Amino acid sequence: MRSEVMSSSSSKPISAAIQTDSLVFVSGQGGLDPLTGAVVGSDLESQTVQTMANIGQILAAAGLTFDDVVKCNIYLSDRKLYEEFNTIYRRFFTSPFPSRTAVYCDLNYDLLVEIDVIAQKRN
Repeated sequence: MRSEVMSSSSSKPISAAIQTDSLVFVSGQGGLDPLTGAVVGSDLESQTVQTMANIGQILAAAGLTFDDVVKCNIYLSDRKLYEEFNTIYRRFFTSPFPSRTAVYCDLNYDLLVEIDVIAQKRN
């Protein structure tokens, strides 16, 4: 069985997250203010912090934290941002770190970073 954890605030056909029996799949989040939809800052740090705040809010709605994340997919607008991103990422995750993939691509809304995660509910 699957259920919606939190509906998306946009009119797009997307859920912020879907929960199965033990897994929560959080859709890609970027550095957008959830109230206004505006990009927060033009630098990687401010956008990543906002992105992680958005993810944290969705995880909390499912009764989870960053400690429950088992997989991260990271999308960066430029490979030159990789090392700076890693420094910021360490503020949110500790060892053992989630499994992770990072790719470089064009992102919507002039975003520098977008992240989606999979978290697992513990029994």
